[in-house]
Amino acid sequence: MQNDHPKHVTKNFFLLAVSVLVATVTNQAVAQTVKLHPWMANAPGEFVRLIDRGNVKIVVDDERVQKAGKTALTVFQFVIDYDFKFRHQLLGFDSQSQVWQANIVAWMDQPKVKLDHQIYLQSTFSPSSPWESKLLRHEFDHVAISSDPRLIKIIKRALQKRKQWGAKWEQASAPTEKEIRKSILEAFRSDVTSLEQLVQSQYDALDKESFQGVTAIPSRTDFFKRLYTVEGLEQCNFVMDATMREYLKERLSNPASLKEVEGHYLFLTP
Repeated sequence: MQNDHPKHVTKNFFLLAVSVLVATVTNQAVAQTVKLHPWMANAPGEFVRLIDRGNVKIVVDDERVQKAGKTALTVFQFVIDYDFKFRHQLLGFDSQSQVWQANIVAWMDQPKVKLDHQIYLQSTFSPSSPWESKLLRHEFDHVAISSDPRLIKIIKRALQKRKQWGAKWEQASAPTEKEIRKSILEAFRSDVTSLEQLVQSQYDALDKESFQGVTAIPSRTDFFKRLYTVEGLEQCNFVMDATMREYLKERLSNPASLKEVEGHYLFLTP
């Protein structure tokens, strides 16, 4: 966390802008140092776009793949760079429960979202034409899901929404600004976790529909288009308010948005 800039101060009421960088990973940490796989240099043009968009690296790691109980594994990472602003109002000390209470309103200001992916393969996987293999194409379907242009818009929309909640601190002294900011970051972290879980649910749906990439999805077009619709998010138990529902229907389900989706997925047409 860096560069705290007080904008307005009154008694027990503060508005602050804070710059932070949050890196979050689904389930498993992404390795820091990765050797570029030789296949990457010969990727066909249809894969290059996804490689660039998702910052994809291919890694041979038998232990990691076997530990996951899979024949290959795709790991995604959100890196979110943002400023957040908040207001808080101390409500005082509750002597009975021995806690300080406050009302907090916080929101992110123009978050920047970057996606990284690593595809883990086993050393025994060495087909003569890897880019035509079902397994590698399946893993790039995973990459496409987490780099879907609609997802980036949903993430930004969800994180920029103003959050309001009552916070409590079990301590005798009034919470410091550092403690208040920690509470806010924990709330944001909860939002990011729900977005991670959404993407993982979509990954799981792909594995279920394709039997881990062994068989073709009955209707690829319908499957991928449905992922980030109201109906698709409901199937993942993603919490949406009326504003988000309206945004999905009006902005992400129109012909122009769906055309962009068609161009995003490899071999979308059955």
